[in-house]
Amino acid sequence: MDHLTVVKDYWDRRSHGFSDAVVEELYSYKGDEWREFFRTELGEGPFKILDDGAGAGFFTMILSALGHRVTAVDYSEGMVERIISNLGERGLEAAALRMDAQALSFEDGSFDAVVQRDVLWNLDDPARAVSEVYRVLRPGGKYIIKDGNHYLSANDEEFAEASRKRREKWAQQAREKGPSPGDHNAHNPENVDYTVIERIAVEQPLSHVRRPQWDVDTLIRCGFSEIRLKLEGSPFPYSYIIVAVKPEKESI
Repeated sequence: MDHLTVVKDYWDRRSHGFSDAVVEELYSYKGDEWREFFRTELGEGPFKILDDGAGAGFFTMILSALGHRVTAVDYSEGMVERIISNLGERGLEAAALRMDAQALSFEDGSFDAVVQRDVLWNLDDPARAVSEVYRVLRPGGKYIIKDGNHYLSANDEEFAEASRKRREKWAQQAREKGPSPGDHNAHNPENVDYTVIERIAVEQPLSHVRRPQWDVDTLIRCGFSEIRLKLEGSPFPYSYIIVAVKPEKESI
């Protein structure tokens, strides 16, 4: 079985519990923060937006509720089914398609904005996925990435030590205040073995490089401009948001 199929099957099995975690997060302060972020970053619109690697549709639901015309794609059939179900349960509308983020089937310049939430770390060829985003964005369009150094600790001793201390702090907070909204460890009714994706993830390209430096370098090579970052975590960012803009006129 090829690697892409193994990953797809894993997320198919995780789709129900993953969706439960996403819905919990949607109605927490985290959902409120993202709603405010998109209002500020995108404006009123409505805009044509691609949720690229949408999972169970966290961004799709938020952006659709804000009035944007959203197309959600994910390679997992189970996740696409959850997107459709989650939208229907909330009276929201968006297109949901099964598609590989590394080979999008949309025409050039199809979208005003592209959003991704923890997608690139999971890919065999993340640079190709970034290039595809650049292609399907209109000139002046925005690319919003939320991602992190999810499995770098397996390959970087310095980062591993920082991660260990951070996990200890989070564990203490969870004991005192309960799990964070959207904690996927608390939503696994299928009892899926997480070590399947962990074994795959540590071999993926982005588990061997410190981010978001890789992201910035790749965005620049693809042609993006006006790159802005928001980092969480010190001395190494465990999570971050990047906003990049496709130039109105490409350089010759």
